[in-house]
Amino acid sequence: MEPITTPRRALVTGATGLLGSSITRALAGLGTEVTALVRDERRARRLLPSSGRLRLLEGDVTRPESYASALPGCDAVFHTAAYFREYDQPGGPDLALLERTNVWAVTALLEAAARESVPVVVHTSSHGILAPVPGALADESSPVTTVPRNGYIASKIRAEERIREFRRHGAVRVPVIRPAWMWGPGDAGPTSSGRLFLAIARGALRVVPRGGNHTVDARDVARACIAAAAVGKGTYNVAGAWLPLPGVCADIAGVTGTTAPRAISPRVALAAAGALEFGARLRRRPPVASRDGVRAMLEGSHRRVSSARAEQELGVVFRPIRQTLEDEAAWYHEQEML
Repeated sequence: MEPITTPRRALVTGATGLLGSSITRALAGLGTEVTALVRDERRARRLLPSSGRLRLLEGDVTRPESYASALPGCDAVFHTAAYFREYDQPGGPDLALLERTNVWAVTALLEAAARESVPVVVHTSSHGILAPVPGALADESSPVTTVPRNGYIASKIRAEERIREFRRHGAVRVPVIRPAWMWGPGDAGPTSSGRLFLAIARGALRVVPRGGNHTVDARDVARACIAAAAVGKGTYNVAGAWLPLPGVCADIAGVTGTTAPRAISPRVALAAAGALEFGARLRRRPPVASRDGVRAMLEGSHRRVSSARAEQELGVVFRPIRQTLEDEAAWYHEQEML
């Protein structure tokens, strides 16, 4: 495969998130002049590398006027910003904000990029939109789920529909990356994987459901996004490997020196998650796990996804989960979160 050409100038939305920060670091390391769209500049200075090639722009993806000045002269936009952390919380998500952030803002960004003649916008979707294919691997041509169980997945389906409509007439190339459950250093939010990691590392989680999901290092997804900006056409699953959850949790315990949680049945796990939700509601804190989060995990137990297209066309290579978890532990220690 020929070397991938990296953009000279790029805008990254959601730049302090797990994937956004991975893309930002990778681009800056490759010599790209990066504008990082962030909601809190002070927090971003703490989380992102200090580099003369990195400019922080405080704004919001739902307000196109806040990032419009960064688009002229851009060779690529990497869109990772999304409303997702609250989708599996008790009480459900703010559906209006979810729609505005995950669907409307996608169309607004594509239209703004087209006005400024930006050649490519790489959009981040989710492998969770794919319907399980009994006895087979789902690929990019497989159907999406018709009855999504949570608002986040439904919003990602609608966003991809908007992108397909835009492609019919838009001059902007829009590759779509569908990552699996992402892990790795830089998960400051933290996302659901980071919350699980920290809960085990702190000894706060005693049980996990039997089942599993596709897991992938966010840095490998970042490389796929950068390659897609150069050569990508269409949609790419970047799903890593399907791994049993108890095994991943045992590896977390191994790299952090704690006790691995015990594997329990899905029914018992749902009941335990309900108890965690109730306790978190009383303490006014996010729960370590929720029933919707457990259901999403159990759906992943039945889904197997092929990343062959991304491997062949984008040169994606997936690192072992143990390496990912070791690096994540080191990063959390550096951030004094452990």
